[in-house]
Amino acid sequence: MFGQLFWKECVQTAKSLIYWLIVIILILDFSTQLGNTNIKKMPERGQESYGTRVSNDRAFIMKRTLENLILEYERGSYTTYPIGFYKSVTLNEKEEARIGEILKEAAGVSEKELKEQKSMSDADIDIGPAADLTYEKFEELMDEADDILGGGSSYAADYRLANAQEEMTYEEAVEEYQFLVEKDRLSGGYARLFSDYMVIALGFIPVFLAVTRCMRDRRAKMQELIYCRRAPAWMIIVSRYLSILIMLIIPVFLLSMPLLIECVQFAKGIDITVDILAFVKYILGWLLPTIMVSSAVGMLLTELTDTALAVLIQGIWWFVSIFSAGIMRIQGGLYGWNLMPRHNTEFNYTGFQDGFSQLASNRIFYASLAVLILALTVFVYGQKRKGRFQIRGKIMADRKDKSKA
Repeated sequence: MFGQLFWKECVQTAKSLIYWLIVIILILDFSTQLGNTNIKKMPERGQESYGTRVSNDRAFIMKRTLENLILEYERGSYTTYPIGFYKSVTLNEKEEARIGEILKEAAGVSEKELKEQKSMSDADIDIGPAADLTYEKFEELMDEADDILGGGSSYAADYRLANAQEEMTYEEAVEEYQFLVEKDRLSGGYARLFSDYMVIALGFIPVFLAVTRCMRDRRAKMQELIYCRRAPAWMIIVSRYLSILIMLIIPVFLLSMPLLIECVQFAKGIDITVDILAFVKYILGWLLPTIMVSSAVGMLLTELTDTALAVLIQGIWWFVSIFSAGIMRIQGGLYGWNLMPRHNTEFNYTGFQDGFSQLASNRIFYASLAVLILALTVFVYGQKRKGRFQIRGKIMADRKDKSKA
């Protein structure tokens, strides 16, 4: 019975206009973001630039962060991104004085030296950490500065690491490339890049498919018939949920094929073996948990409210997630607990390895959360079959009235 229900749900989804609109959106997203991706070649000596990298040198991180703070202290205004949007913060006299004290303590400078730095041009500012400043104390001071500014500044934990951007040397660029072709076997790096772009759309659009599927029975006035079915609640909901996941993951797999083929063709010319299953692993491990959560939220709230409220709720979650990812998460290495972990580069294999345990925990958490939400959906659906949780309908009550007649 489960197999029949699952197949029917897949057929119904395939007949849905919303489904094909989602497929078109995914195709456009891939075409505009990754459709013209060129596989990177070995860096050559004499290039004008080899790109930038984030330094792990704590002294360099402290120096760059303090230089940025003195610049903003000089201007009297501070740039923050509390929810991803630009905001210029001007402090009151007491708060500004405290920023000055933080600078003096962190850099080990006097009031006179601080004023001298404040009067310099941006290019001439040269300030570093105090000789006795530990990194732990530096983090404590920067956290306080971020709190004073209201959060989302360059001094927050996730952002200050990105202050230490430095130009890569030829040797470093070659090392990055060797990691890509040897450790990542080429396709691994591009599978991460593919996941980075696709996760943005997949953090939101699945909710539309889940909402429209759950509301279709109400529009067709089929709820009473469905509630009377002998199939248990879990079977109906789980078959519906799995059909949504399968029908969404199929076009994602198909869209990954052009990039995989390009990796295979490029690899033949440099005599390396591509990881053929890289895209499969990343799609299932990186993208699927996000699809699961978005779909589960859509099903639960639609079954509970009989409205499209889930679109609004998931939209807000998506909006906050995409703008709170942080620069370091976009470059990889600090994935945090974001619904949509980012890694906007085919390189940085080291950052991916360093942050893998956090990424794995993130993905397991969201997959587990989706299962929990699905279980709640089964419960709600089962209760509604018994006449409870009826917000916009009175199916059970109507049935009782008819039995008395």
